[in-house]
Amino acid sequence: MKTPVLETDRLILRPFSMKDAQGVFECWESDPDVARYMFWTSHNDINKTIGWVKKELNKIDAEDWYRWAVLLKETEELIGTGLIYFEEEYGKFEIAYNLGKKAWGFGYITEAMREVIKFAKEELGIKEIIGRHAKENPASERVMKRLGFTYVKDIPYECNMGKNLYEGKEYILKL
Repeated sequence: MKTPVLETDRLILRPFSMKDAQGVFECWESDPDVARYMFWTSHNDINKTIGWVKKELNKIDAEDWYRWAVLLKETEELIGTGLIYFEEEYGKFEIAYNLGKKAWGFGYITEAMREVIKFAKEELGIKEIIGRHAKENPASERVMKRLGFTYVKDIPYECNMGKNLYEGKEYILKL
């Protein structure tokens, strides 16, 4: 199924396009603070971001990968990304997300991911979703709890392409 456009009261979630590359780079990919607890590393070159967007475009029709650009409905400003994908290691779908710093603290990612979870349940028929975060990232823990995820166990949590290892938490959401 092609990644669909989703909407909430304040947000539009849509597939990425090549026109998003500069916005992605400026909003979060070039910011080491946003990347601190992510699996990826920040980009210091727009060409890396262009390559990332191209990879995302190749996955728009995938049955196991749904990533959205998250935009403010009022201004259509790109503020982050949300994802649900099939995680081979767990044999389940997992959520992931990030926001540019200026969008932190407004509840946007919780709002966006509620809509992603609704899509996963109603359109994909998914019964369980996992989520993970570094313990040092309490904002992500708050998002998980607001979304209704239940803590499962502590786990090792690799960030920045394995350069940093943190303690993490694993959660599950039964739909």
